[in-house]
Amino acid sequence: MVRIAWTDLKPFAPTVILVRSWCARMGKLPYYFAHQNQYIAALAASYGVLTIGMVFGWSAPAGPQILENGEGNLNLTDDQFSWTIAFMPIGGAIAAIPCGIMLKSEGRKNTILFFVLPLLLGWVLLTWAQAIVMMYLGRLLQGFAAGAYSMSVPIYIGEIADQRIRGTVGSFFQLMLNLGMLMSFSISAGVNVFQLNIISGFIVLLFGPIFMLMPETPSFLLKRGHKTKAIETLKWLRGPKCDAFYEIEQLQLEQDALLNQPKKSIKKSLFTPETLSALLAMIGLVTFLQMSGINAVLFYATDIFMNASDSLNHEVATIIVGAMQFFGTLLAAFTVDRVGRRWLLMISAIIMCVSHVVLGVYFHLLQNSPAQVENLEWLPVFALSLFVTMFSIGFGPVPWIMIGEVFAIDVKDLASSLATFTSYALSFMMTKTFNPLRNGLGEAGTFWLFGGFCMLGAIFVFLFVPETKGKTFDQIQKRLASSKVYFRAEK
Repeated sequence: MVRIAWTDLKPFAPTVILVRSWCARMGKLPYYFAHQNQYIAALAASYGVLTIGMVFGWSAPAGPQILENGEGNLNLTDDQFSWTIAFMPIGGAIAAIPCGIMLKSEGRKNTILFFVLPLLLGWVLLTWAQAIVMMYLGRLLQGFAAGAYSMSVPIYIGEIADQRIRGTVGSFFQLMLNLGMLMSFSISAGVNVFQLNIISGFIVLLFGPIFMLMPETPSFLLKRGHKTKAIETLKWLRGPKCDAFYEIEQLQLEQDALLNQPKKSIKKSLFTPETLSALLAMIGLVTFLQMSGINAVLFYATDIFMNASDSLNHEVATIIVGAMQFFGTLLAAFTVDRVGRRWLLMISAIIMCVSHVVLGVYFHLLQNSPAQVENLEWLPVFALSLFVTMFSIGFGPVPWIMIGEVFAIDVKDLASSLATFTSYALSFMMTKTFNPLRNGLGEAGTFWLFGGFCMLGAIFVFLFVPETKGKTFDQIQKRLASSKVYFRAEK
């Protein structure tokens, strides 16, 4: 490991001193309400996800401006722009395994900070691209950060939050992702692609200094032998009335129990009953998350509205969809610790299915009997808005909340890597096959196919996904190891 001496930082001394001063002030921050500092740390980490949301939201408004208005330094074909979109999920899939290794060796906080660099460089390449390969590379680098934050931020939040608010702060991930997309949709209505890229890059620049003020997770500090620091961090997170010493002692006992167990290979650790059950649930959830068609819909939202009606204001319709998606995640933040994970997932999947069916019917009638939908131009906006709202209540935030809840500490990083790799690999597949599907099955057939996957997702949750609301880690692990089916009430 490379160690940096203070003398190496002399040129940056004012900045370092300023950051140290901010950190000292954060440590002495007055405690005004319950869980205050946990909310602050979770929001700071989720700011990084907001920057990723702007990456996800970029393609919908940028596509028509680049392809139809000729903006940017390059003249792209539809296929080249499709690959520009697709390189982002490729990057997310590639980053999954290395990020898992970094989380284990360098910690949660340092991993999150490291991926600011590829994200910022990605915007630089995208903004000043002189060749198509620069755009591909820029999106690939942005994908690295997207994949890394999809893993590291839920783990960070899961380890700093106590079980009473774990669901609420866990929903910040999807909330900020959707806010980033909404910002990208809204900003693009008043600026060109170059200006959108500059604004997006500037927002990334702000994230690094903000997150530097946040602590490493107590769990990782304790794992590295920094017990005193872990106690101080837990006191800051939980508040002055918390018995930090007792909590750290309990955490120490759990970690010692793992260390004292006979050494297991990665294969044996992954093939325990509780880990297998958790992997089945998580990989299944991220699979149905992507097969719902969410990223294909968001990446091509403006294009879908252009196909739906010539008289629609496509930019406004896209902003409405983004706003409804953000609204749905706000609802999730207030309901996930009240209603429970399973109910939110099942309700979400069923209503998403209905939305796809309605959208498919609209496009079927538009193609075969356009007079019947002449006065129904609001319907695709309503159906897509309902779809993204219900996605944001259930299948958007809940899988990423549960990733931080269901895996034991010795397999959490690797298991999260596998789930993230699956998610981004499927995102790439859905992004690249969306246009061929529309050409082969038609708009109607494509949305009906997505609706079928949503219904299968609801059935999967009913059969294979446990409830984790309000449960301790030990309770979750016992439930996962149990042979009792999940749709039976627990006594």
